[in-house]
Amino acid sequence: MNRKNWIIVANGSIARMLERNAEDENQWTELKCLLHPEGRLHGTDLAAGEIRHSIAGRAGLARRLEPKQHARKEFAQRVSELLRHHVNHNEIESLVIFASNPFLGELLAHLDAETRKLLHASHPVDLTHLNLTELTQRFTSDFKLNERHLVE
Repeated sequence: MNRKNWIIVANGSIARMLERNAEDENQWTELKCLLHPEGRLHGTDLAAGEIRHSIAGRAGLARRLEPKQHARKEFAQRVSELLRHHVNHNEIESLVIFASNPFLGELLAHLDAETRKLLHASHPVDLTHLNLTELTQRFTSDFKLNERHLVE
């Protein structure tokens, strides 16, 4: 299988995985769209039952994750595991991530070493609301992806 250039466009509730079209280098194809509706809920809607602290060794009580932070962390883990799967199958040649803050930091924290090696750039911007045509236009005009970040 040919290795491809991939772009992840994500926020705490959606992750779209795009790959560069083999016939036209300026066009992108959406491969997958992962949804995480819990990322859109308010913290009070996410909390189920009693909220507790966890014990963290000698330090006593660990800092409690808010339900929204916990949902974001789980989704970042899910996205990174999917990326790891495709990296392990030698399907990704380069990777660029566009994600909202603080989801970008959470996602980058969950990437393994092999996936990090393929990461050419990350941008703290939420582009999930754009359609594929608008995304392609933003990639080439605003971010100059074909020139700066992707392996030719």
